[in-house]
Formats: sequence, structure tokens, C-alpha cells
Amino acid sequence: MLTLLLLVITGTALAQANKDKAGYYLIPQVVLLNGDQSVSGQVQLVAGMEKKQWNIGLGTGIDYYKVRTIPLFVDLRACLGKTGALFVYADLGTNIAWPLESQYRKTWTMTGSNLGDFNNGFYGDWGIGYSLKGQQRKGIVISLGYSVKTITEHYKELTYWIVPFPQPGSAQDRERKLDYTLNRITLKLGVRL
Repeated sequence: MLTLLLLVITGTALAQANKDKAGYYLIPQVVLLNGDQSVSGQVQLVAGMEKKQWNIGLGTGIDYYKVRTIPLFVDLRACLGKTGALFVYADLGTNIAWPLESQYRKTWTMTGSNLGDFNNGFYGDWGIGYSLKGQQRKGIVISLGYSVKTITEHYKELTYWIVPFPQPGSAQDRERKLDYTLNRITLKLGVRL
């Protein structure tokens, strides 16, 4: 009888310890982005650990909206309710410029043609989602959110002063800078592994 009682107590303690133990997750997902530029896509991979209702991880992807970039971010999630199926999330990090050849601005300067350049910026994404969990907390993840990515473009441009007509030596190269702040609505569909 005493042995049976000790086995029940030990089993209960082990079950409680496993319940509080941190788990790990991996979420590959596709993202539909919609903003004032156009509808575009993104692929992401998020990996992290979960403890109770909190999840923290790291994520990356390829974002094709306006200028191709690589977002690199910290992923924070809080599960709501007893089942934890409903969650809110926030992704914060950096946006690494990786433009396509066609996305560089080509301009003419006094020394010939010039290709522009892009600087990295901020990446943020936050929203709400639902997880259709199967066995071992694996399943389909759907979320709706709002995303911001920033990027800066630098290029040189040949300008002329025409007052009242072109003067010799009136052409000069000028540095130009464009700061993009791209706001998008996101719809994500992924699989929690």
C-alpha cells in the first residue's frame, strides 16, 4: 500500500514537472502583405521556446514588398485562455536590405552612370492569431496583423541650374536620400512543428 502511494505521489510530481517544463517550437509560414504599393508576399521561419502561456523566439524571412529585404526579429507570443489557442504576438527587429537588380535606381552623373544604394532599417509586426493545435501542441497557425518596415535609399543625381539659361559648369552631382516607411496588413498561415 505504501509503495503504491509513493508511486502515485512520484507520478503526480513528475507530471507536474513536465507540465512546467519549457517546450520548443518551429513555425514555417507564408505571409500575404497588403499595403498602398501592392499585394506582395513573405516567407518566414520562427523558432523558439514556450513556458506556460509565454513564447519567445527568433525569426527571419524574405520580404518582397517594394524592395526585397530580410527581416531578422525577436518573436514574442502570449497565449490567451485556458486552451492557449488564441494568442497575441509582437515581432521586433531589423530589416536587412537585399534588393533585386531591377530595384536599384540607375542615374546619370558627371562621371557616368551610378547605381543607388540601400541601408537597413526597422522591422515590426504585431497582431492576433489562432492556433489549431493537434497532438503535442503541433498544428496550423493563422494570424492577422499590422507590419512596418523601413529602408533608406541613397543615390546621386545630375542637376542643372537653368537661370535664365544653362551656364557652363552649372551641372553638378547631388546626393539624394529617400526614407521609406512601408505599412502593411499581414495575413499569416503556418504550421507549428
